[in-house]
Amino acid sequence: MAANELEAVLLDQLTRLAGWVAGVMQEALEGFGLTVPQANLLWVVDPATAAVPLGRLAARLHCDPSNVTLLCAQLEEKGLAERRPYPGDGRVRTLVLTERGADARRRLLALVAARSPFAVLDEDERRRLTAMLAKALMPR
Repeated sequence: MAANELEAVLLDQLTRLAGWVAGVMQEALEGFGLTVPQANLLWVVDPATAAVPLGRLAARLHCDPSNVTLLCAQLEEKGLAERRPYPGDGRVRTLVLTERGADARRRLLALVAARSPFAVLDEDERRRLTAMLAKALMPR
């Protein structure tokens, strides 16, 4: 198979995988009262890591910072998150999950993981795939 054909197959598989994840996410959200964009923001705010400025969250979600501001307000209204000043620069805001938000995130991740297409891969295969995807996603 030529390199460009292999690239096309890989991109097709990733597109289908993204569609599958979106479908599972949509089904999982029915019991959460969240929209897909709200859930995506909840997904990327990891309570186990340091708080990230809202601008970086927007970049990670590939959207305009004003959209993240709106989504933050919506998560705050639901009691799932709160905006706080960024350590070292009070002008910059971060989003921190509340206890309720962290619990919702855990439940959402568990629901999606329970239907993961990666369940057919053994742990070593999942680790290698994770490393390859991380390499492909590195900024150039």
